[in-house]
Amino acid sequence: TVPGTPNSFLCTEKMFSNFILELEVKVDTALNSGIQIRSSSFEEYRNGRVHGYQVEIDPSERAWSGGIYDEARRGWLYDLQKNEAARKAFKNGEWNHYRIEAIEDSIRTWVNGVPAADLVDSMTATGFIALQVHNSRIEGLKVRWRNIRIQDLGP
Repeated sequence: TVPGTPNSFLCTEKMFSNFILELEVKVDTALNSGIQIRSSSFEEYRNGRVHGYQVEIDPSERAWSGGIYDEARRGWLYDLQKNEAARKAFKNGEWNHYRIEAIEDSIRTWVNGVPAADLVDSMTATGFIALQVHNSRIEGLKVRWRNIRIQDLGP
């Protein structure tokens, strides 16, 4: 992460509305991360803090990977408390495949082919996509990304 910040984000310059995003991620088990979608950063909103939908990468015992959190706004929109199959889908220490479909008011996620979240929400229809890295008190923790593919389905 950028020193002195709670989170760092690698953001697309392009804005996306309707899309299918697939990628693989591998994260150290002591680190949390996320995939921001339909997100924004405005100087007048909390000093430019990135905000919007975040698809969780959660290697902790809670295991909410694939859940949807509204970063810097409303908090959890779709946790995985009632989705045991999804909580078991993420494999610590391995490459994990994510699929995210954002079409109109629907956001659906899969982790390693297992359905995780199925949210209907109309707060934000467009925004950038960003890869998040949380700050950690432990030096040297890593999150890795590969095979990132996006199919832009238009407005």
